[in-house]
Amino acid sequence: MSPPAARRLSVVVPTYRREALLLRTLADLLRQAWPDFEVIVVDQTPVHEPATQAYLDTLAPRIVHLRQARPSVVAAANTGTRAATGEVVVFVDDDIRIDDPAFLAAHAAAYDDPAVAGVAGRVLDADDPRPGRFDARAADPVWGFFYSGWTHDRRFEATSAPGANMSFRRALVLAVGGFDERLTGNAFRWENDVCLTLRRAGHRVVYDPAPTVQHFYGSPGGNENLHLMGRAPASHRWYRDFFHNHTYVTLKHMPRSVLPRLLWRVYRAHVLNRPYAREGLGFLLARHRAFVLGVAAGWRSDRRRRAEARP
Repeated sequence: MSPPAARRLSVVVPTYRREALLLRTLADLLRQAWPDFEVIVVDQTPVHEPATQAYLDTLAPRIVHLRQARPSVVAAANTGTRAATGEVVVFVDDDIRIDDPAFLAAHAAAYDDPAVAGVAGRVLDADDPRPGRFDARAADPVWGFFYSGWTHDRRFEATSAPGANMSFRRALVLAVGGFDERLTGNAFRWENDVCLTLRRAGHRVVYDPAPTVQHFYGSPGGNENLHLMGRAPASHRWYRDFFHNHTYVTLKHMPRSVLPRLLWRVYRAHVLNRPYAREGLGFLLARHRAFVLGVAAGWRSDRRRRAEARP
């Protein structure tokens, strides 16, 4: 009897303002040993450097290269999912290294369990790829996001996933309405949102350390997550989206009683901490303004979501 056919995989790479690292990521993907997969690049970069564009042109027969004018990692994930032809869609960042040619095989193996809807893979720091420790609080349905780490070797039921390395059954993502594009700007917690949505629908999302990538943290481009804990003037606008997304995901998935505790936690860490206090009154006023505007916008986004969901 002949062996069963390999599960078809679609690898989606949302990219925005990456150059050499994007090319490295694509080269690593195209070296994968899995027999049946496609690579879909959702490109949000207005104009690439000439060398990058030339390389992408040479890959035309081997990848699906889609253009998206509006930068949004969530919209790019939806674009890639809709274009995918695989049973499972693997999402990776555009600034990673994949040393293992069996990376895709490791993602595919997790779906031998029909109850698994999604896989959170392992993400090590490319500059310091040492493994970390598992924190059992990561499995908590309310607070798990804050304790989730992706460097350890403990398989567990996950409440979130790293956008740099995760996968989902395509049909199930589409069945829950895709990725929520109400998550704005840096889209903080968009991965957490889809995992909670799938779990609420009765499916499993697991962390599996077998599929591993190394991430070049802090590289230029992308969602500018370098502003996390940052003090540059541009960080205030970035943080407005950060506060919006925290508020929106909390209201969407959790009891309203959780919101004050979450906002207090976020406020202490990201609005009024010692390093920020040393920046002076002007900085604190700008960060407080971002907090108030972001929380209010998140509340309005959830109110619109609930209104649209009514029959």
